[in-house]
Amino acid sequence: MYSFIKSSLQWKLILMITCIVILVVITIGSFSYYKSARAIESDAQRFSNQILKQATLNLTRYINDNEQFFQTLAVSQDFQDWTRIAPGDSYGNYSKLKDMENRVISPYISYHQETLSIILYNENGNEIVYRNGIWDAVLNTKFSFQAVGIMEKMIENGRIQSFVELRSDYRNSNGEPIQLPILTYVQKLFYSDHPVYLAVDISLMPTQQILNEIELGRNGQALITDAEGMVISAPDIKKINTQLELSVMAKMGNNASGYLYDKDNVQMIVYQSIPKVNWKVIVFVPYKDLAQRIIEIRNWTIAIALASLISAIVLVYLVSHSITKRIKLLRRTISTTKLGRFDIRTDVKGTDEVADLAETYNLLLDRIDDSIHLLAESKMVQQQAVLSALQSQINSHFLYNALESINAMANLAGHQQIRKSTIALSNMLRYTSNYKESLVTLEDEISHIGDYMKIMDNLYPGELEFHFQIESEIAQSACLKACLQPFVENCIKHGYEMTGEKLRVAISAYRYEHDNIRVDIEDDGTGISDEKLSEIREALHQVRTEQEFLQLSRVGMLNVHYRLRTYYPHHSHAGIRVERVSEGGGTRVSVIFPKKMKEE
Repeated sequence: MYSFIKSSLQWKLILMITCIVILVVITIGSFSYYKSARAIESDAQRFSNQILKQATLNLTRYINDNEQFFQTLAVSQDFQDWTRIAPGDSYGNYSKLKDMENRVISPYISYHQETLSIILYNENGNEIVYRNGIWDAVLNTKFSFQAVGIMEKMIENGRIQSFVELRSDYRNSNGEPIQLPILTYVQKLFYSDHPVYLAVDISLMPTQQILNEIELGRNGQALITDAEGMVISAPDIKKINTQLELSVMAKMGNNASGYLYDKDNVQMIVYQSIPKVNWKVIVFVPYKDLAQRIIEIRNWTIAIALASLISAIVLVYLVSHSITKRIKLLRRTISTTKLGRFDIRTDVKGTDEVADLAETYNLLLDRIDDSIHLLAESKMVQQQAVLSALQSQINSHFLYNALESINAMANLAGHQQIRKSTIALSNMLRYTSNYKESLVTLEDEISHIGDYMKIMDNLYPGELEFHFQIESEIAQSACLKACLQPFVENCIKHGYEMTGEKLRVAISAYRYEHDNIRVDIEDDGTGISDEKLSEIREALHQVRTEQEFLQLSRVGMLNVHYRLRTYYPHHSHAGIRVERVSEGGGTRVSVIFPKKMKEE
């Protein structure tokens, strides 16, 4: 069994990946359960804080709005006018209450219906009560501010004070007494000879609704307490005005917000303070709710781990079989390649790395096959080049001697034109037959064109006009030998010799695209037709092999273009460009190559 697995890549992969999957599943499952059990408390505390922040924000807005309304009412002109009403003036009391109702009270109560009643009490005996009829809770008609006992509880500091109590002096629509948690704002003011009291009763039922919206566990509960730990508001109305446990109060201390664990009651406690009023919103979450979540996580983790393990084993088998099957096919192809068979290709399907590898190997075989053919062709080209060079050396030696003889005879006969043409032709022959150097300076190449022009000027006296414009800074730049003269020759052949009219040839060399040199050979002949121009441009864009190059019938434009593209394979601008000078005629041939010194 061991030897079988050792010799099979497929079973190695199955065994190795299965072990890895089992290890990963067990590790992740155990770690997930362990971390979940440890992190559940911190997560619950974080989520509780987020919920409490929103609840605290709503309670703060609720308290701020009530205090702002109280202050607005206390400084209103209608209230100040009421403080100056004589005792027993029932009409005046009623009239000012209506003014306050229309201008201040009604606009506020329309948006804050939790305001139950507003009491105005003057120590001179005047007392008036505004009752909000929107709620199913109306203050008793026999209510007396002096008898309710709030005056005795107030501290003489002149500020707004608040009291929270379970009050029984409210009646429902049937006239039956009901108990309500009431928040009372009260302030003692001095607007007349007698102190006056302004009190506003606000229902705490909206705060109970805010607390009910806090959902933390099935058995969790939320409370609002004051600074002394007295419960101000709770979903369970019976807990209002009850004292929070002293042990819990001691653990919270003076901290504005925080988190603690109550071991005695096995519960988590999260609390946060409400600004301005020193109230606290406290949430109690029994630990059994948290433990229930941990158990659910554990059960789900085990179930998912088992399902993942079974699925992973099946997938591992399928994937490993798919990979190894194609690798075996690729292996057979490689084995045939070792035997020298480069014509056999592997047929591996798919779009993954194995398929890419097979495709790349097929491409490699194609390139090796092409390289073998190109190498054979290169050997033939090299042999032909050596033979041509040797033959050219023999022919050149004979021509040198013949031209020297003609030169001597022309000198003896006094024929200076023949002598100049002979010397120019001899210079051109020496220039082109020197195979030791394929690169010359641009200045040497222009001088070679000058020798050609001397011969043409003797052949067609007064019919040809030549102009040169060469930038001095590029005169010593490296240039392929004999790459310009063929185009000057074409100007004369397709210009003057075709029409018999005088021809002007302009040669200009300049910097092009920063790092290139461009030489323009331009004539003012009849020009070139659209069909011929398209044919030439298409031929220049074709990619030719060495064998196709050797089969070119003439040494001309395609020859020079091939030499430039071969010598500068990494320069996209190198090569020949042909264009018409104008609609009236003229042709421009541009030779472009990189700017480099000959030493480079």
